[in-house]
This record gives sequence, C-alpha cells and structure tokens, in this order.
Amino acid sequence: MKSTVLSLVLTLMWLSPMTAASRTVDITSADGVVIKGSYYDAGQNGPAMLLVHQCNMDRTSWETIATSLSNSGVHVLTIDLRGFGETPGEGLVSPESFPRLLNQSPPDLDAAYDFLVKQGGVDQSKIGVGGASCGVALTSDLMTRNPQIKAFMALSGFPSEAAQAHIAATPGLAVFGAAADADDLTPGVHEVIKTAVNGSKHPNSVAKIYGGTEHGVPMFGPNPDLEPAIISWLKAQLLD
Repeated sequence: MKSTVLSLVLTLMWLSPMTAASRTVDITSADGVVIKGSYYDAGQNGPAMLLVHQCNMDRTSWETIATSLSNSGVHVLTIDLRGFGETPGEGLVSPESFPRLLNQSPPDLDAAYDFLVKQGGVDQSKIGVGGASCGVALTSDLMTRNPQIKAFMALSGFPSEAAQAHIAATPGLAVFGAAADADDLTPGVHEVIKTAVNGSKHPNSVAKIYGGTEHGVPMFGPNPDLEPAIISWLKAQLLD
C-alpha cells in the first residue's frame, strides 16, 4: 500500500512540475526609500529579467510571466514603483504626480538592477529588462545606462529617444515591442514601437501590433497569443 501511494505521489509530481515561489524583497534606493519587490529564484545558474509595471497596476501584474520564466531557468525581479503596491510614495494623485514619478524612479531602477545582478546564480552576461506603459520609458533609459543588457521588452510604452538611438547602435540587443493601434491612453504608441524595433539590427527583434484600444497588460485578454509570445521570446533570447 505504501509503495502504491509513493508511486502515485511521484507520478503526480512528474505530471505537475513545481511552480516557482517568489519571495518579497526590500531594495533601498539612493534616497533611503525602500522599494518592494518580488524575486523569483530560478534555482540554478542562469539569466535574469527585470520587469516594471504600468502606472495603474503593480508588480503582481507580471506574476504569470515571471513564474513561467523562473520555471524555465530565468531569475526574475518585479518591483512596485513609488506609491504603487507595497512601496510608499505619492503615486498618481494629481497631474503633477506623473512627472515627479518619472524623475524619482531612475535611482530606484538602478538599485533594483544592482540587486538583481548580484543575486546568486545570476549570469550577468544575460540580462533582460522591460515593462508596460511608463515601465517602458523607465526600463528603456535603464538600458542606456547598462549597455550589457541583451533583451528589451516594450508593451504599450514609449522608449525614450536616447533608448531608440541605443537600440539602433547596439546590434547585440534584441527588442520585442507590442501595442494596440488605437490605444486610448497613449495614442500613437504603436508607431513609436514599430520605429524602435525597425531601428534594431538584431535578427530576433520583433513588433506585434494589434487592433484595439487596450493599453498594456489588458491587451492579454483580447489577444491570447500575446502573453505566451512574450514569454517564448524572452526565453529564446535569454536562455539560448
């Protein structure tokens, strides 16, 4: 009887691979503010990915992508920007809040990136970054400050002009961009993403433009191929 139960347990474990568990981490920025994050340890030596949420969500919006990447051998860090999720701050409470957030966030991303690359088992030669909406602008500039980054993912956000120039000048950087052609929050973002991807000299860079008005992560619902495409693309760039 015991051997039968043990056999059943082992079979179930084989059929249902373990899901990566994240741990909450505290990352202290340059001015002392503690940025909350979730770290998904891949449990082995491998590449890493930093994901930054859009400015009407928080780090939990990346849970499916982060878990899938981690289960495949990619270490993942997601963070809450100031005023979102568990990170203290103003958030977006007035028209002046957004530019303040953009000005305050670069040191926070620098601290998060530094935390990520120093984790045990992380291959510092294979790092990717990306985000949605405002997270695109922030990670695109982070990329220009860390030219060793190998992959960049942009969902419904504007890469900065400096980042677009960096993409065009860095053949070893692969870019994935996606947006809706009638995005009602950031009109014209799909054209900017196409321009950024078209400027890339990496053979695996790709732009996916969809019909619709959705912005960022809500694109996943009406476009069920998009989230798996992002996951597959990131695995291919970081693990191969």
